[in-house]
Amino acid sequence: MRVAVTLVGAVPPKLHPGLSSGKLAPCLLRSYLINPGLIWGFNRGAVDWASRILGDVNLKFLMSKPKSLALMAAISVLAGVLTAGLVLPFVALGTGAIRASTTAIGSVPTSLSVPQQNEASTLLMGDGSELAKFYDQNRSYVPLDQISKEMQNAQISIEDHRFYEHGAIDAQSVLRALVGNVAGGSISGGGSTLTQQYVKQVRIQLCYGDATCEAEAQAATMERKILEMRYAIALEKEIPKDVILERYLNIAYYGDGAYGVQAAAKHYFNVNASQLDLAQSAMLAGLVQNPSQTDPVNYPEAAIARRAAVLDSQIRYQGLSQEQAEAAKAVPFDTSQVQEFTNGCSDSRYPFVCDYALKTLESDQMTSLGATPRDRRNTLNRGGLTITVTVDPGTQDNAQRVISSVIGAPDPVIAVADTVEVSTGRIVSMVQSRPQWGDGDGKTNYNYSVTNAMGGAEGFMFGSTFKIWTAAAGIQQGNYPDSTSIRVAKSQNWRGKTFRGCGDNTFTLYENYTTTNAVGGQDKGSFNMVTGMMWSVNNYWIALEQRVGPCQAADMAQRAGVQLAKPEADAAGFGDELSDWGEVPSFTLGAPYVTPLSMAASYATFGNRGVRCNPIILSSITNRDGVDVPVPSADCQQTIDPTVADGVNYVMKATQERGLSAQTWINNGIDQGSKTGTSDNSASSSAFVGYTPYMSTAIVVAGDTSSPGWQATNPASRNVLTMPLSPLGGGSLGGYNGIGAGAFWKPIMQPLLAGREPAKFNPWQAPSGR
Repeated sequence: MRVAVTLVGAVPPKLHPGLSSGKLAPCLLRSYLINPGLIWGFNRGAVDWASRILGDVNLKFLMSKPKSLALMAAISVLAGVLTAGLVLPFVALGTGAIRASTTAIGSVPTSLSVPQQNEASTLLMGDGSELAKFYDQNRSYVPLDQISKEMQNAQISIEDHRFYEHGAIDAQSVLRALVGNVAGGSISGGGSTLTQQYVKQVRIQLCYGDATCEAEAQAATMERKILEMRYAIALEKEIPKDVILERYLNIAYYGDGAYGVQAAAKHYFNVNASQLDLAQSAMLAGLVQNPSQTDPVNYPEAAIARRAAVLDSQIRYQGLSQEQAEAAKAVPFDTSQVQEFTNGCSDSRYPFVCDYALKTLESDQMTSLGATPRDRRNTLNRGGLTITVTVDPGTQDNAQRVISSVIGAPDPVIAVADTVEVSTGRIVSMVQSRPQWGDGDGKTNYNYSVTNAMGGAEGFMFGSTFKIWTAAAGIQQGNYPDSTSIRVAKSQNWRGKTFRGCGDNTFTLYENYTTTNAVGGQDKGSFNMVTGMMWSVNNYWIALEQRVGPCQAADMAQRAGVQLAKPEADAAGFGDELSDWGEVPSFTLGAPYVTPLSMAASYATFGNRGVRCNPIILSSITNRDGVDVPVPSADCQQTIDPTVADGVNYVMKATQERGLSAQTWINNGIDQGSKTGTSDNSASSSAFVGYTPYMSTAIVVAGDTSSPGWQATNPASRNVLTMPLSPLGGGSLGGYNGIGAGAFWKPIMQPLLAGREPAKFNPWQAPSGR
């Protein structure tokens, strides 16, 4: 019989008579038909060398020619890998039928590109408390000096007890494993150093979740083992052992969703990695061999057994005393310390604050995190970012208590309240009467504060709060607060009336459109802009809008920052922009469906003397290296003339002090302006928007048309002010305060303004001659 074999690479000295130290005779450098006797002689030398490496391993089974042929090839593999050139041999391991192509393996680079480990990103509240984590793998990277020595020792003892003694490859362990594999006729694992195991984990990470790739990176093949050896050798030339150990402890999977030693320590024991004691360390170290079947939460007996195995290895290899080991073995696993993982927003303390921040991070505002939403989400889930939002828990909790003390989550109406900082656009609080995420009773998947595109619903009609835009447009055109008087009737049909349109155009209303003044005693006669706003005289504002134009009023709303909640055009092209309302007189009475957050921000524009700041939720972002990542700017800019803003503030302050909002006035030396609003005479919604030089808050209470309680109510009786509310024992919002949504303004704003210096709006002075 003649056998074809190719041998490439160095062989240990004296492996075969006639071979010089580490070099093959020229006749063995190429493929030859070799006499089987030569092979046999070669392998007897191999057996002698292996026996010295393997010590007391029983090699009797290797004395048969098939087994010795297999071992010869295995040793050739090891020898080839160990050469400086790292040229790898073709392997044919007899009964194991394991093959590795010389060409394919030889083409792989000798160094492995090692990316930063995937690490969870953390979302923090304004006070630094954790709100949520986002991750593909729940990992928090910690340096070696923040991992206890007990943990380091335990992991080394069970995985690679000679880690600091050998190089990247432990020849003794490899040959032991190869002997076992040859004897068993398959590749069953074993023999990998800790460095090789780290290389394996890096290769898995480089698959970025691709299942096929991950399977190949973990396949029980000699090719994978050789690749890991190859990369391990290169890696240990570049970085010291301590760094490899640090990276290994951070990349290893410890079961039950815990990646890395810090996440595992927190999950199983509620301690940091630096605090892990002997018993805890031994348990964690034992998990990495088979984490899916040994974690103590789901497999406590298996975890205890693995802990014992680690402690026994520490006795054998590290000099741990029997007494210490027995004491650690006796420590029970305390399930009360287990910390559950949460990933994402749904189970967070403030899911809708979290979700708005998440959608902002994924949006085109954050291209620094990636070119596409998917790229940005991958960065978030893997990049170890620390993200801080603008919302403080104390402010958020107070606003939530105010709302939830009056309107319950399952009630047939929905309440929303949003507060922003006037000078910065920072969102201070974002609350709704249904604060829990989900599909159950009293839960919702909608963030009612924001646009549909950012997780919101259909939006709300804010009623007469829109009169502020007509006031601004009027003042811009020279219709000043005290001097613009109009006599109106209680009820008025505007059919046939001509209104100013966009630019110099006009339009005539051909449909019936009748409006009525609602406040008794202030429903007819002569009103100016101040008194017309104080008593919300509808016909005054339609008449002024007729003069200044709904187009100009809509433009003011746009400039101030109002957003349609779900901008979709109908078949006629109407509805996707505020400018579409340029020929709709009902604009001044709040007919568009808008977002509460944008109403708070747009009223804040007047508190900021015409400087609009877009509402922002992100305060800061730092990457895993502590470097700041730019966050979206509020883009504060002058969009409304300061003098116009002064005039509007003059009007709105009078409404807050002496008009329909008077009972909400806070006597603290800080100027305030506000406006109430209803739609369908409170049948659909009640709204209130108020602001100061510091803060601006928008509140709306609206009927939930999908609620069984709303649907069961006679349509003629549906009214947000009269619907029964569970926290009030069946009482109503109208009976609670008499001012609808305005009932929430004072208890939300008063704590926010406490301790602040007195502040005044800039005085209004009409231009000379008017």
